Parts: sequence; structure tokens; C-alpha cells
Amino acid sequence: LSRPNYNWDDESYFSNDLTKILFLSKRGMSRSPLAREMMRSLLEGTQLFGRVRCTSRGVLQAYDQCPIDVRMSKFSSKLGYFIQGFSRFATLPDIASADLIITLDHESEEFVRVHSLYVHGISRPIGIFFDSGSSPYILDPYDREDSNDVDNHYDEIVSSIEFGCSKLFSHLPALIDI
Repeated sequence: LSRPNYNWDDESYFSNDLTKILFLSKRGMSRSPLAREMMRSLLEGTQLFGRVRCTSRGVLQAYDQCPIDVRMSKFSSKLGYFIQGFSRFATLPDIASADLIITLDHESEEFVRVHSLYVHGISRPIGIFFDSGSSPYILDPYDREDSNDVDNHYDEIVSSIEFGCSKLFSHLPALIDI
């Protein structure tokens, strides 16, 4: 007997009462996959585990099916977050089926604005969970000067995502109908 090849990203395998959180970033190669894994880790072992599904996508089609950022993968694995695979471009069904869309950068915020007709859930920048006066977005790992230390840059990105996800987790019941 051959086993069917399930595509676990296919929405039909999940219950309709499942809450879906979609993390969006420019390329979908580092920040949004990391946010997805951090949120999954926070949900594990709680009453929300199995009731909330986290996904990540990029908003620039040119980066669809690109490998996950190797440096971010290595950096985050030291902290217990394992991101691997390939980026995926955010489609209109992805946006329409999300109960909560968290944008991580200006490009993803603009993507949601342009496609707002298809948004049926709530969309917020991750920065709503940061201190007042902070940037509403997470730094782009590729948008740095060569003189900047890569490790410090990644450390700041990971810390910001971790902080944003922990705050999102604590506000989750108020943001979505659980």
C-alpha cells in the first residue's frame, strides 16, 4: 500500500474553527518563518495548542520558493527555533483565510493594504506590541551596511521577534475569538 502524500499547508486538512495566524515579511525567508516558529513554541503545551495554526509567507513573488536564510536558520537554532525549507509567496487565499495577519515590515503592511478587499480577519503590524515610540517593524536582515556586525544584527532581529511574539501570545484571546 502506498501512503498518500499530504500537503500540510493545504487548508482542507484543518478544521474550520481553527484560528489561523499569518506572519508576513518582505521575502518570507527569515523573519516571518522565525515568528511562526516562535509562536508555535509559545502555543505548545497551552490550552491554545491545536486550536491556533501559524503560517508564514513573503510578499514579493520574486522570492517564492527561495531557501530559508541560512544565517538566520543557524542563529535561531542556537536558541531552539528551527526554521528550514523554502519561502512561500502570500496568495489571496492565504490572506482571506487568516484570522490574524501580523506584518513584520513596511512591504508586508503595504501588501495587506493593497489587498485589503480580501482580508477577512484582523491585520496588525508587530510593532503594536512594542514600546511606544519604537519602530513598528522588524529590521530586514539583508538591509544593513557591510560594516555592521551580522551577529548583532541577527541578535536584534531575533530579540524583537521574540518580544513581539510573546506580547502577541499574551494578547491573543483579546485579538481573536478563542
